[in-house]
Amino acid sequence: MKKWSVALISVLLFISLIGCQSKNEKPLNFSGKGDHWSAKVTVKSNEDKKENKKIKLTYLGNDLDSVGEFEFKLDAPNGQWGMGAIKLDKEGKFEGKSDMNTSEKTSKLDQLVLHIEWNNESEEIVLENK
Repeated sequence: MKKWSVALISVLLFISLIGCQSKNEKPLNFSGKGDHWSAKVTVKSNEDKKENKKIKLTYLGNDLDSVGEFEFKLDAPNGQWGMGAIKLDKEGKFEGKSDMNTSEKTSKLDQLVLHIEWNNESEEIVLENK
């Protein structure tokens, strides 16, 4: 009887350890708003030092045609990500994503700084975890 109890406890402990390892961390959601743009960035960290970043940009102005092609650069404590020669959709929005290797994970206390340039204008927005 004692052997069965030890075996059962060992199996339950093993299963609980496997369950803990397979859990992914909850994504971090950063957002911010400037005079011309609003931005949301979702950061999901993987166990193998990779991060998946998704960005959603919205132009807040009235004249979408005046934006034309634009570019952005996102500065984070663990690296930069950017894209250029991109355009907004008909609703004034843009979505993009990136998978990056990082030396350290993004923290919920970090601030991300977004730089956007369009039509000889620029804006910088600080994004904070919400």
